Amino acid sequence: MELNGGVKEIEKRGYKLAALSYDQTDVLQAFTDKRGLTFTLLSDPKSEVIDRYGLRDPAYPVGNKAYGVPTPIIFIVARDGTIKAKLFEESFKNRPSLGLVLETLDKVK
Repeated sequence: MELNGGVKEIEKRGYKLAALSYDQTDVLQAFTDKRGLTFTLLSDPKSEVIDRYGLRDPAYPVGNKAYGVPTPIIFIVARDGTIKAKLFEESFKNRPSLGLVLETLDKVK
């Protein structure tokens, strides 16, 4: 996961990194351990938060194994809770690059 390698650079800019998934906490913990992640993974197994923000990937209908998976998006959120920027891709198989994240953080500062 490219962003894991950029956690220190993200933190130097005054931000923290967290990810939201529809997976259960035990799955996320195994993934964290296997990949050596240094940021927080949040579990949304019913996709309630995912749906609240309209992030559910429409490519996966009810009954599909991936139903409930969010479209990859990165919200850059200020301390006061305002969203400063959104970076996203059309498929969960693609992710916004670390370079784009850092560039965007530098612009919104």
